[in-house]
Amino acid sequence: MGLRRIEEKLTKEAEMKRKGAELALKSLAEMSSKVQELHRDLQKLEKRYQTDLKKNPELARQLMALREELGLPRAIGIYEVGKQPGLKQRLKGKDEYHNFLALRILEIGKQLRNQTGGLLSVSELALKLSDESQGITAPFGDITKALNLLVKNGMIHEIRQLSGMKVIIFVDPNLNQDHQIILELAARFRGEIGLTDLVRETSWTLERVNQALTQLTKQKIAIKTETLDGIVLSFPGI
Repeated sequence: MGLRRIEEKLTKEAEMKRKGAELALKSLAEMSSKVQELHRDLQKLEKRYQTDLKKNPELARQLMALREELGLPRAIGIYEVGKQPGLKQRLKGKDEYHNFLALRILEIGKQLRNQTGGLLSVSELALKLSDESQGITAPFGDITKALNLLVKNGMIHEIRQLSGMKVIIFVDPNLNQDHQIILELAARFRGEIGLTDLVRETSWTLERVNQALTQLTKQKIAIKTETLDGIVLSFPGI
């Protein structure tokens, strides 16, 4: 092949590459325009149905999944966790965000009731909410306000302080003083305590401890496990 033919071939290849790049850029520009248009349509939809989206967790989850598909942030606008409601909203009781958060808390409590006996620490709740929102963290102030809303309306039994730990009691467990003492110790030991330690800490007889534990294990507040080191009691909600 002569030098002239080689030069012509290289020139032709370069021209084809240039045209290919131009076509690729044009396609990308068209795709970008379509994505931007889709984003605008989604924003219009969110604005139009924002009240329904706040009150319907399932609908909100679907929206978050769609946003994720489009590469958009999940915590936006009405879903921006940590956005404080205005003073007028708080005074008038029109705080939709905390109503929505309270509904999510009730759903989590219902899902975990058979696992924890209806008890759940506020710190564990915060983790559950974060997992549900795929990493979006709700501030404790907002969680507390939502919990107070539930207590005020009689939708959960109470929030109790156990050894410096806040624990939500979704349903009345009807526990006596011995049960309360054991829960205090469970909180102090971060949700897991050996039977030997429990007897030592309470100074009770083994019979008295076991009697109290029978009710707690029956209600699934406590789980008794036999290990090589002896019997261990775990409290999933604490």
